[in-house]
Amino acid sequence: MIKPCQRFLFLLIALFASVFMHAQTSDAGAIGSVDISTDISPLMSANVSQEIRFNQNLTSFDRSMTSLGLDYSLIRKVLKAELGYDFIYQNQISFYEFRHRASFALAAQYKLDSYSFQLKTKAQSTWRDESRGDYKFNPKYVWRNKLECTYTIFGSPVKPFVSGEVFCPLNGGNGFYMNGYRAIIGAKYRTSAHTTLEFMIRYDQDIQQSNPKSIVYGGFGWNYTL
Repeated sequence: MIKPCQRFLFLLIALFASVFMHAQTSDAGAIGSVDISTDISPLMSANVSQEIRFNQNLTSFDRSMTSLGLDYSLIRKVLKAELGYDFIYQNQISFYEFRHRASFALAAQYKLDSYSFQLKTKAQSTWRDESRGDYKFNPKYVWRNKLECTYTIFGSPVKPFVSGEVFCPLNGGNGFYMNGYRAIIGAKYRTSAHTTLEFMIRYDQDIQQSNPKSIVYGGFGWNYTL
């Protein structure tokens, strides 16, 4: 009889094999991040993070993003609300641009034996610098939906996970539609009571766009809980 862990790993491999077999990747990149979080109260927590991203086969700086977040538990261990702000320094090839992003999300969680599922729906607004570019829609509104599955290996500090996310612009010229998706496979490794390392492979794909792009990222994150 195949063990649950083996079934989960087989599912991850099958899912990502399917994604990559049908993908025509146009770029490769890397993501590095640091995240620090703390509990403010039994129902509320806050976090600050810094992310650096590279593209063009790891030869070019893509963007820096500094994030502040606040989570509030609406139903303990079941449903929470999230508020976020991102300060983005974006490489636009011919110039660099500062962007500001605000978001609101609801995240529902469900645990089944060793599996943990999270469904997150997020609405975000991104303000771009009009002095650096001509934007027909500013701010840009996007609706994102993400499903993530994490597997807990009994007695092990390693937690493998897989997730899928879709992106839908809300105020584009073509109305409401899906213009991209993201798939991630990775693992979290707890090194201490406060520190977790995260490793991932991320695939981003544009769809229903005039010049669709696809990119595979390798990622590493350091997470610390106060």
